[in-house]
Amino acid sequence: MSPEETDRVIHIRFHARGGQGGVTAAQLVVEAFNGMGRAQPKFGAERMGSPTAAYATVSKNPDLVQAQNEVYTPQFVAVLDQTLLVEMDVTAGMPPGGTVLVNTSMTFENLKKMLKRKDVNVAKVDATKIAMEVIKRPITNTAILGALVKISDFITLEELEAALFRTFTEKVAKVNVGVIKRAHDEVEIEKCGVELDISKGEKPAWSHVKPNLLGYEELEIGAVWYRPGDSKKVQTGTWGIYHIRWDEEKCINCHRCFLVCPDFSITRKEEPDGTWKVIGVDNFHCKACRCCIDVCPKGALTAVERKIGVRAET
Repeated sequence: MSPEETDRVIHIRFHARGGQGGVTAAQLVVEAFNGMGRAQPKFGAERMGSPTAAYATVSKNPDLVQAQNEVYTPQFVAVLDQTLLVEMDVTAGMPPGGTVLVNTSMTFENLKKMLKRKDVNVAKVDATKIAMEVIKRPITNTAILGALVKISDFITLEELEAALFRTFTEKVAKVNVGVIKRAHDEVEIEKCGVELDISKGEKPAWSHVKPNLLGYEELEIGAVWYRPGDSKKVQTGTWGIYHIRWDEEKCINCHRCFLVCPDFSITRKEEPDGTWKVIGVDNFHCKACRCCIDVCPKGALTAVERKIGVRAET
């Protein structure tokens, strides 16, 4: 083994939404790598659909993978859900010449506009389409890993396949082998022509370690939480894939939706006579659980798929 290979450390960051398998993806990278590795998840009390991050660090040298911390300057970034591109800077800290892989059907032109980086390689694969056609569920982690194998050089398709069988039941592993092979064949990449320079990766200042979020010095005291279940600063409405729309003509003002909503996202106003009237949906904070749709007796609430880059409607 050459000294160059021994001293090499690969850092990968996965951006996903809760339930898409980002944490499992990081664990599978470590399981597949022929050497030492460490996988670290990052999430709190978030529910399915909320933004999450997971990290994998691998090396042939066990002394170089001991730190239990986030990956701030990844050579590779994998984005399992394209809607995250409007929520955060997924390439934050990435050194010039790094590679970002996105689950998307967008053109490279539009994808690059959203990433706003000309000094990184950009790869894309329609992992959602592959997952839905092969496993019939929108879990995109193994598809992303199959694509990652193709655009990198630290694990092979055979190593990843073996890791699947060590991690999952034989039935589940066999299905996902088909997923990784198809993603491996379908991934596309456009290189930036910039040589990777790990030394130029930049860790954000401590108060800004979460991409695009304000630090304590920028936020007013008491500015974050303004009532139970809501947040003025955090647009939790992006956690869901739907906008909930309210039809005033169909609404009978039974308030079942208001009573069942876990986030107080059904908006009301008090009438002069002291009664309350439903007036709409706060889609900036609605997480699209669709409980309101389930209890509405008149079909006054419906779900419309949210498009990437389109601001939530109130």
